[in-house]
Amino acid sequence: MEDEHEPTCRPNGSTSTGSGDDISATNAPPPPSLLQIVQKKFKDNEKVHSIFEAYQLKNQEHANRILAVVSSLSGGTYAIISLSIVRTPIRFPTDLTCTNVFPLNESFQILVDGNKGFKSQLKFELLTGDGKPATFYYYIMKSEKESLFFDDFYAQIVSFKMSMSDRHLSPDFELSYVWLNDYRQVGEVKQELKNRESEYTVYNNYKIYCATWNVNDKSFMNSNMNLWLSCSTEPPDIYAIALQELNNSTEAVILKDTRLDPAWIRKMLDSVHPDSQYEELRSVRLVGLLLTIIVRKGLKAHISRCRINSITRGILKMMGNKGAVAISLQLNEGNICFVNSHLAAHMANVAERNQDYNIIEKDLMFDDDQRHIRDHDHIFWIGDLNYRLQIPPDIPASWLRDKNNPFEAMLIHDQLLQERVQRNCFVDYMEGDIKFCPTYKYNPGTDNYDTEKMRAPAYCDRILWKGDRIEQLAYNSVMEMRESDHKPVYAIFNVKIKTRDEKKYKRVQEEVLKAVDKRENDNQPQITVDTTVIDFGVVTFNELAIRDFTVSNNCPLPVNFQFRIKDPPLNAICEKWLKVDPHNDTLPIDTERTIRVKLLPDVRSIRGLLKKIRTTNLKFDFDTLILHVENGADKFISVTGSYQPSCFGLSMETLCRTDRPMCQYSQEDIKQLMNDVTPDYRVTMPREFFLLIDYLHKQGPKLVGTFQTDKPQLPLVGNFNLVRDWLDTWSEDPFPGDAQSAAVALLLLLKLPEQPLLEPLVGHLLESKSKAEAMEYIDILSAPKRNVFMHLCMFLRVGIECQYYELHQVASVFGRILLRSKEYTRGDFNTRCSEVMMHFIGPDIMDNPPLIGNGGGNVQVSAQFLNTS
Repeated sequence: MEDEHEPTCRPNGSTSTGSGDDISATNAPPPPSLLQIVQKKFKDNEKVHSIFEAYQLKNQEHANRILAVVSSLSGGTYAIISLSIVRTPIRFPTDLTCTNVFPLNESFQILVDGNKGFKSQLKFELLTGDGKPATFYYYIMKSEKESLFFDDFYAQIVSFKMSMSDRHLSPDFELSYVWLNDYRQVGEVKQELKNRESEYTVYNNYKIYCATWNVNDKSFMNSNMNLWLSCSTEPPDIYAIALQELNNSTEAVILKDTRLDPAWIRKMLDSVHPDSQYEELRSVRLVGLLLTIIVRKGLKAHISRCRINSITRGILKMMGNKGAVAISLQLNEGNICFVNSHLAAHMANVAERNQDYNIIEKDLMFDDDQRHIRDHDHIFWIGDLNYRLQIPPDIPASWLRDKNNPFEAMLIHDQLLQERVQRNCFVDYMEGDIKFCPTYKYNPGTDNYDTEKMRAPAYCDRILWKGDRIEQLAYNSVMEMRESDHKPVYAIFNVKIKTRDEKKYKRVQEEVLKAVDKRENDNQPQITVDTTVIDFGVVTFNELAIRDFTVSNNCPLPVNFQFRIKDPPLNAICEKWLKVDPHNDTLPIDTERTIRVKLLPDVRSIRGLLKKIRTTNLKFDFDTLILHVENGADKFISVTGSYQPSCFGLSMETLCRTDRPMCQYSQEDIKQLMNDVTPDYRVTMPREFFLLIDYLHKQGPKLVGTFQTDKPQLPLVGNFNLVRDWLDTWSEDPFPGDAQSAAVALLLLLKLPEQPLLEPLVGHLLESKSKAEAMEYIDILSAPKRNVFMHLCMFLRVGIECQYYELHQVASVFGRILLRSKEYTRGDFNTRCSEVMMHFIGPDIMDNPPLIGNGGGNVQVSAQFLNTS
């Protein structure tokens, strides 16, 4: 059964050693924030908007999660990505691993449980599609400054979801969530899914149209490019259009011009197949090389990763008049690469062309995942490769210029075919049968081969491919386009792209997750605990309560465990009112160990306990122990129960709001009283305080030896608990102690509240220069504080006059209690405390005693009143 509590283990928890030995630490850069570390888990075009700390429950175990709200700049979409914590403290992206992905699509929901109760109020669910909702719980407090509170996280998610809904309604905007595929599973799960890929993979047909044209150093030509780009019967899905020699001016070459030419791209978009709508996906340019990918509208949603790069060759192998540009993309589950290259020119430079190819193929890669050209499922290499027709000397050069020659006869002399056979370039690439005339070199404006320099015709412009499930449907040149000395070339392919069948994938994914979880559980060190809830019932001030629970090792390995040290400011395994023994141990196989937990709300811990009661907004637990198993999962032990209020630790103002003995109040009742900041009081002085003062006054000479120190001997033993009960029940029985125990009770009643009695004026009083100035500050205290202080001073004054105790000693003891301060750092603190107190218990303060209360009404209190019984 799930335990209903909030664990205090924080996702990025770490403890400081406090060592100052590292001299270089002062000059070291500050460590990255958690938000910066999470951002490094994602790609450059993916932005982490916020992080949220949460946890999930698995049986008795709590698993911390960081929910990252991420958007893709390319996909234009948002998602919540759940990250589990591999190790703490989190210092590197590898300390986090992706466990789940929730795209903020139309079916996404974030569900908040409206039922009452602690667990319900902290619970929320994330749901996408028809899958089972993922349940999370959130923390009341946050440990990271950059982490959001739940209300802010919820509002941000709703806002992003609405923005997605608005875009879904727009017919001109395609939303893509395919980028999330890289994060859906990682590590062992991802590898298992990869191994079973055939069980959920189908291959869908896509038409890809590749086209290349050397435009002969033209900045732009308003030619009829439909003749080149609309040669397919059916509309293609993807166009890869490559141009060479856009602008080979000296300036462009030296500056390595990479500016895109919108005129060319607009012309391409106007010239593609008329029976479908298209849009530019991505373009890349290097000097005269331009590669543009155009896709059918609607296809962008299925394209996730799209990256570009280029590499320079040519003059000095670095100027960029030759080289390559490339675009890498992922369509569904298939990776495709398009390369547009312009290799070394001239008949004799075969080796240089081969070298250009090999360097491009080896060195060009895409920076998001260091993917090379060869690392793609489908590669299309197009461009002006510049390989020539090299005929032997015994064949006249004029033979190549005869257009009646069969293509097969000319291609015997093709350098590219010869080099491929010798495996000097384009190893394992394919090329379709060439059944068209050489594409170079022509007199511009004609179909006539070059007559100026009489250059031999050649098949310079080529389209090759590499990969499985690629079928070439057409491969041709366009003789009707005469603007350049090259003829444009195109090829049409049918490509079977790997695609995931989501229903089959979901089934396999569930099976893999179960198998991996089982293996992890079987191989992890783990222990069992006989309970995850330690209930102390009702506990009382200064009374020790003890509970035991058992941890057992049922796995086939020895197990080391320890209780985790919590974050600052606690820096301990548990709160001050708890003790755990042992803190750590080793459990051999098939052994068990008893853990003892002690709970004692006492002088050292009552302030913290009452503060936690006062500030806890939901279900109160005394603490949550984090039992850490080395190399295993943490277990969370809730320490529950309730505190029976006592007068000790409560402020005089809180006590003045009571109308019955403290024993009749519950923890929730006293929480409401502690949080009451109104100036409305039922009495003007606490009855408990008055009962102690009244008893002590009646002891006369027995007071000698009391109030010697403000630090009572601990632990409080003897009859102290009887005194506590006498006060908390407003008993009419005789006082159950003596003068010494009553004096200790009075000191603790004044010392234990979270704030000193004279707060918020402690600083002013310590700086006051005279009795009159100090009295002005006392006059503006709240009525309960002012009355208690003045009544106490008169009581002490009487004891001093009767020589039951010495003035300076009493002034020092009570001064440190009533004026304790963390802000006052001067070395004369004790002296100033004594001096302030002596203003009020010195010889001349009693001339005009003020009106003060005795717990039941306002009376004139004087030395005579204190001498009455």
